[in-house]
Amino acid sequence: MITKNYLLLDERMKLFAFCSAEERYERLLGQLPDIFQRIKLGHIASYLGITQEHLSRIRGAYKKPNKFR
Repeated sequence: MITKNYLLLDERMKLFAFCSAEERYERLLGQLPDIFQRIKLGHIASYLGITQEHLSRIRGAYKKPNKFR
C-alpha cells in the first residue's frame, strides 16, 4: 500500500513538473470524465494547481473544435 501511494505521489509530482495546465486538465478528464458533475470547480482548479478563472478559460477553449486534441 505504501508503494502504491508513493507511485501515485510521484506521478502527480511529474504532472506538475512536466505538464501544462491544459495537459493536466485533459488527463483528469480522461481519468474521471464525470468529475464536473460531482465536484465544485474551485476544488478541481485547486487540484490542478490553477485558479478558477484559468480553469474556465481552459474549459472554454477545450469545447472549441481541435483546440487541445
